[in-house]
Amino acid sequence: MQAEVFASTADMSRDEWLLERRKGIGGSDASVILGLNKWRTAFELWLDKTGQVPVSESASEAAYFGSILEDIVAKEFEVRSGKKVRRKRSMLKHPEHDFILANIDRMIVGEKAILECKTTSEYNLKEWENDEIPADYIVQVQHYLGVLGPEYKKAYFAVLIGGNKFN
Repeated sequence: MQAEVFASTADMSRDEWLLERRKGIGGSDASVILGLNKWRTAFELWLDKTGQVPVSESASEAAYFGSILEDIVAKEFEVRSGKKVRRKRSMLKHPEHDFILANIDRMIVGEKAILECKTTSEYNLKEWENDEIPADYIVQVQHYLGVLGPEYKKAYFAVLIGGNKFN
């Protein structure tokens, strides 16, 4: 079974997109639920999902700028890897459980694989050393692969650390 489109994001404002995300459990929510996310608690997630915080306050400034820098990270991934990526301008849902959502950063052209783009502070450099990937991001990508279905078995990560180091 294949993922289905939950909502087109092509013409959505950021606030509209954040409101749509409230309608289900996304990849970044999965790590919160499992207690692996150091940026958000399960209680904060519950407040957001139940609409008890304004949508404009439901995302941090770091998440906001990470979203803006996503295009740059994706373009640099293309340069360094030689792979082409394509933006998925839709929010996807699991084919059997429509509350399980996925906002995939990029699809790899010619592969059944995805790209997850990240930005982080220089203070988090140690979390990415020796090709390590933080557990909360691994859970996020596993969530996305679960939504996409069994033909998707691979994901790439690209991270910009401190604005000047690319992994």
